[in-house]
Amino acid sequence: MVQLFGKEWKKEDLLSHIGRLSQVGGISQFEYSDGKGRGLRALQIRTGSGLIFDVLIDRAMDIGAAEFAGYPLGWQSSTGLCHPRYFLPLDKHWLDTFEGGLLTTCGLSNVGRPNQDQEKELTLHGIISGCPAENVNINYAWHGDNLDMSVEGVIRETAVFGPNLCLRRLIWTRLGEKKIFIEDEVANEGGVSTPLMFLYHTNIGWPIFDKDASLILPSKNVEIINAKSEEDMEHFSFFHDPDKKATEKVYSHELIPDTSGNVRLAVVNSNMNHPCFGVYMKYPFKQLPRFTQWKMMGKGTYVLGLEPGNCGVKGRAAERANKTLEFLEAGESRKFNLEIGVISTPEELSQVTDLVEDLLKS
Repeated sequence: MVQLFGKEWKKEDLLSHIGRLSQVGGISQFEYSDGKGRGLRALQIRTGSGLIFDVLIDRAMDIGAAEFAGYPLGWQSSTGLCHPRYFLPLDKHWLDTFEGGLLTTCGLSNVGRPNQDQEKELTLHGIISGCPAENVNINYAWHGDNLDMSVEGVIRETAVFGPNLCLRRLIWTRLGEKKIFIEDEVANEGGVSTPLMFLYHTNIGWPIFDKDASLILPSKNVEIINAKSEEDMEHFSFFHDPDKKATEKVYSHELIPDTSGNVRLAVVNSNMNHPCFGVYMKYPFKQLPRFTQWKMMGKGTYVLGLEPGNCGVKGRAAERANKTLEFLEAGESRKFNLEIGVISTPEELSQVTDLVEDLLKS
């Protein structure tokens, strides 16, 4: 049954109390009208639990602003929302339109540093986040007394004499709940084998991320990615107030999946008006075996990036040299799944912490 406002509701009873679904939740389509975001199509999804999030149709159906009970979940950068017309697939220009948001997709041909792989010049984090979706559909489906709400679309990374990769994305949630499910499938619709690099760049911001935040991570091994990380590699989960002298630090973690093959992790903060408040992630380890942590505690750029992927962030040339670069053969496809949810009770927190502690002990 639907759980709304502290009570369980059957479909018939709920519908008898409201004029239309939008009174308690639903999906609204809109278009930004100001600044660099002008013309950007988006969807706002409300679950009725207090969870509200925006799906940016013209930016790979990434998740922009997200909040729960008025508390923001993700970090938003100074660039603000930018229409894909401003996206430049060159070197580090990816940062010029990196709005942050709760989720930015990286790939599909490159993740991480700009580099030259064989004869191909590759931009920071690839170009898929600058590609608009097509054939977008909104769907409501009752399953007994539960209502699923979803949006799906197709995002293409393709060029003449280049790759022809198709990302089919489904984002869904359930009325009354505080979880987001992302179901992706990348298909190679070209005629030749093509490299595939894929990473979910989630960005946790203030007030969840601050000096009192706790990172709950089943990490059995950590390595540094950039030189600045070496000075405090053992303190990857230590956070402080914004500091104008702070530099970004990047770590690679070897995570431990649970008995069902899933990785679970969370960022929580107990120094808020809730007994505990935070965000958790859950995903299949086999799909996303690599994990990168981005810690940036500068003034205005105060963010914790949690980034599961099928690759690291040193770029495609490095993956090829290390013999870890994955490929999609012609006609082949690969699936990726990610669950993001809100932790707002001690019981929900215990489920994650107890599991992670058990995994680290084993």
